Order: sequence, then C-alpha cells, then structure tokens
Amino acid sequence: MPETSIAVLFPGQGAFYGRALADLRDEFPEVGPVLAEIGDAARPLLGDHAVEQLLAARTPDTEQLLRDAPEALQLAIYAVSTAAYGVLRARGLRPNVLVGHSLGEIAALVAAGAFSPAEGAEIVCHRSIALREAGSGGAGSGDAYMAAVGTDADRAQKLVDLVGDPLSGIAVENHDGQTVLSGRAEALDAIGRLAAVLKTDFARLQSPYAFHSPLLGPAAEKFAERIADIRQRPLRTAVHSPILGRAYEDGDRLTELLAGHFTTRVRFAGTVRELAAGGVSVFVESGALDALSRITGRVVATPVTTVPTLLPEAGGAALLRRALDRLALMGAVPVRAGGLATADQLRAALLSDVPAEDFEAFWDGRGGDVRAFAREAYLTYLGVRGDGRGGAKAKARGAVAGVGREALVRQLADIYAEALEYPVEVFEEGTDLEAELGVDSVKQTELLVRVGRRYELPPRPSDVRPAAYNTLGKIADLILASGGSV
Repeated sequence: MPETSIAVLFPGQGAFYGRALADLRDEFPEVGPVLAEIGDAARPLLGDHAVEQLLAARTPDTEQLLRDAPEALQLAIYAVSTAAYGVLRARGLRPNVLVGHSLGEIAALVAAGAFSPAEGAEIVCHRSIALREAGSGGAGSGDAYMAAVGTDADRAQKLVDLVGDPLSGIAVENHDGQTVLSGRAEALDAIGRLAAVLKTDFARLQSPYAFHSPLLGPAAEKFAERIADIRQRPLRTAVHSPILGRAYEDGDRLTELLAGHFTTRVRFAGTVRELAAGGVSVFVESGALDALSRITGRVVATPVTTVPTLLPEAGGAALLRRALDRLALMGAVPVRAGGLATADQLRAALLSDVPAEDFEAFWDGRGGDVRAFAREAYLTYLGVRGDGRGGAKAKARGAVAGVGREALVRQLADIYAEALEYPVEVFEEGTDLEAELGVDSVKQTELLVRVGRRYELPPRPSDVRPAAYNTLGKIADLILASGGSV
C-alpha cells in the first residue's frame, strides 16, 4: 500500500493535443498494443478513417478534430487516458480511488476493471453514434452550446434562473471561479449578456454537444439501448462519480448510469473536496494537459499534490517519466518504477556503499522519514539559517515569499490587466491566458519579459516556451522558484 492516499483523475472534453498519442507510444512501447486493441474495437463502429487518425504519427489537433471528426476526438481523449493509466499501473501505482470528469468516467471504469479497454472503446463509439443519430444538442448546428462563466455555482444558478429556460442550466461545477453552463444558444447568449453587465467572465467552450443538459435526453435513450448488452465486471478499485455524488457499487447497472450522464450535472468541485477531506493528498491526472490538476488546486484549501502526466510544453510523455519519479519519491510507486536511474541516483547520493536491493528495502520502509527530514532541512536553508551562508538567492526568495503567493498573483493580475486593457477581475490564478482570454504567444512572451524585468528574474532558458506559463499561478511559481525580488 502507498504511504499516501492517492486519487487518479481522468479528464473529459478538451483533454488532447496533436501528438499526445504518438508521444505516449514513442516513450512507452507497451502503449502500442493498447491503442491497437482500442482501434480494433472502434473500426467496425467509426470506420477506418477515425482509427487511422488515432494511430497516426501525429493526430490532428483538437480544433481540427472537433471541426472535422468529433467522434475521433472523443475516442482519442479516451485512448490517451486509458493508455497513460496502463503505464502508471504497470509501474506499480495502486491508487485508492479513481475519478472521471464527464467523458473521463468511462476511462475510470475501464481502469477499475469494470470493462476492458476494447469494451470502453465500444462504449465511447456508441456514445458518439447515439449523439449523432439523436441530432439534438449539437453545438455545430448553432442551436446549442456549452460555456464557462467565471463564478461559483450559486451565482451561476441565479443567472440561469433569470433567463428561465428549462432546457438550459448548469452542466459542471469546476471550482468557485468557474461553472460550466449547457443548453440552447438563445438562453446562453442571454446569460452571456447578463454576465457582461455584471463584469463576469463568459466564454463559449469547444464542445461538439451541449453535454449534461436536458437537450440530450433523446441521445441518452439511444445510448442506453446501444450499450445495454455490454457486460460489466466487479470493480477492483473504487470509482467515485462526480455525477452520482458517490462511489459506484458492483450492484449498479453501469451502462444505464453512463447513459444518464448525458443529462446530469457534474459536481467535480464537491467530489474533490470530499476526497481531500477523507485523506486524499495526491491527485494524479491520467490524460493529456493539466486541466483537472489546475482545477483541483483551486478547489482544495489544504495543500495537496497534483501530478499531471502529459503536457506538450513539458516534452510530452517524458513528463510521465518525471511524474513516476515524483511518485516514487512520495512512496506511491516502488522507487525502481520511476525509471532505472531513479533508484541508482538516490542510492548514489545517499548511501552509495549499500547494495541496490538493500537500499530499495530501506527506502520502502523509511523513505517517508528521509523525505520529511529533507523538507525540514530545505525550509531551514531558505529562511531560518542564521549563519549567513544561504546566499543571495535564498535572500531574494525570502523577499518574494514575504509578499505571499496570493498577493503576488494579485500584483500580476494588475500588471496583465493594465497591459491588455482587460478588467482585473478576469485574471484569476488558474485562468488560461490563451485558451480563455485569447492572449497569443507573442504577447505572452512580451509580458513575460516585462514580468522578468519587474521582478529581476534571471533569463529564461532558450528551450522554455511561453505556453509553459499560461496562467498567473504558474508565473507566480516561476517568480518564487527563480528568486525574484519585489
């Protein structure tokens, strides 16, 4: 059993980038057979074209797939999450609970053993076909869509009530600064105008359908019919559903519940709070990008560790190897599972004269004590040392840390609001500068240079892209880590 309580998160809509599957396949050879199994299951339902894109050296990016092949995009999101979890499990990760976000619940149930990867692919394909056949709630038609509003669920519900459309409402509760709405275009357009008057952020989302709204009732019925004969197996890992508000049970008819997801709200924030209150301290995101990691950081008041596994700006699947290293140091996977170098490097640095097998046994039993000592020593090095040997960097870090991270984020919000001529209220810690506010990479680079001068940061390495610092929270962390000065 791991020393810490761990949840694995499986993302839904938007959790993809063009090289995600190729990155996984190139870095981890065992991913190839999993993708082939998923492709074989999907081919009779979606056709060769969708599967060829799934197995290509480079899959089209999210925008192109959403426009030209939304069914292939849904399958690709599922495939990334399933393949990434296969790597994590093969290297020893045994989480306490699995959590899926919307579409991600299918991957979570596959990870728990309720369905095989091929059966999960069939469910995803039937889901897409049912949506296409029903024809209602399609964002592409312009009659319906999904939108993120920059406020909590209570305030968002008041906006919905003012419009009074029974077919439109809250679809997802992500965190206190973001609630997702879904429904008819006319109603959401009206809510968008109200939000503008109230100076509340409102952004249309890239989603092929108005998920989690009554509009998808006909599609839910078709979906249930299509997957009724797929047999489930007992769950070997707990799966907590943000839609049901509880853990799945072996007595549940999973296919019926999955069909019901089309019209039911996702209460992700409440699920994360409940898990954290129950002792979960590490949240690993099994899928592309880091949306759920960022949301989790916004939801939980007490410190937790979030571990994304696949980011294009972090070297693609190479980040998954670094994630395994982090998990090994936490005691969440065997130290050797983080990569052959991990155990060797630790032993060489700490106990070079101890045989490898003895060191692994020692680390499994006492690694937590070593980590706690290292953390205490590091904090002493940063601020408590009185011998004057901490150096200029420690003093600079102390100067920034004295301001406080929250205050630093507020300072950055003022800087970005002035430069971009946006209301300061739209700049929250986790707001994506490009995806949510439309700030292009050239402008982001310019602003990072301005921030570097303001906080006296050292030059960024040439291989670090502005996309790596796409939120004020990440920029604040950069300043703190680089020893910036106020």
